[in-house]
Amino acid sequence: MANILIVEDDLDIAAGIAEFLAPKGYQLDFAYNGKQAMNHLNEHSYDLVLLDINLPFIDGFDICRSLLQDKLTKLPVIIMSARGATDDILKGFESGAWDYLVKPFSFAELSARIETNLSKANLTKTSIANKAMCFFNGVELDEKTLIFHFNNQTTQLHQVGFDIVAALLNAAPMLVKTKALHQTLWGEDTPDSDPLRAHIYKLRKQFKQAFGQKFIITIKGIGYRFEVI
Repeated sequence: MANILIVEDDLDIAAGIAEFLAPKGYQLDFAYNGKQAMNHLNEHSYDLVLLDINLPFIDGFDICRSLLQDKLTKLPVIIMSARGATDDILKGFESGAWDYLVKPFSFAELSARIETNLSKANLTKTSIANKAMCFFNGVELDEKTLIFHFNNQTTQLHQVGFDIVAALLNAAPMLVKTKALHQTLWGEDTPDSDPLRAHIYKLRKQFKQAFGQKFIITIKGIGYRFEVI
C-alpha cells in the first residue's frame, strides 16, 4: 500500500486525516513544520505527499519549489490549505503541486484525490516502457525524464504538466476538448475548482520563459491545441 507523508502543523487536522486514512491500509508518516518535512523527504521515499501551506520555518510553496527539479516530476503532492483565492491556487500549481484542496474538505473528496493521483503516478511508471518520446514540429517530449526539448533548449515538466502536453502533442495539430483533458487528468473525479486552467497558465509561463513562445492555444469554449510558431 502507498506510503504517504502528511505535512500539517495543526495536530487535530493531522490526527483526523490519519484516523480516516489508516484503516485504508496506507502507511503514514508525519511532519509538523517545514524543516521536518524537508528532512523526511530527503531521507525517505514516499508515494504521495499531503502538504499544508502555512507551516513554521518553511512554507508549503517553498517545499514544492525545492523538489520541483527532482522528486516532483513523479511524486504527487496535494496541497491542503484554507487559502482558496485564485492567486493562491495558481501559486500552488506554479510551485509544482499536482493538486490543490481547499479547507474545509470532506474526507471522501480527499480519498478520491489521493486515489486519482496515485493511479496517475502508477500509470506513468507503466507507460514508460512502452513509449519513450513524443514529436511534433521540432518539439520532443521525453517520457522517461519528463523533459521538453525545443531548439536545443530544454525545460523540466512535472507529471501533470507532462500529461497535458503529451495529450496535446499526440493530437496536434488537432485540438483536444477540455472535457477530454479533464478525463485524462482526473477521470471521473474532476476537482470543482477546475485546476486545468491553472496548469495551462503555468505551462504557458514556463514555455514563454524557456523558449519565447507559449505553444498552447486556447480554442474558446472548446479546448486547447498545440502550435509551434
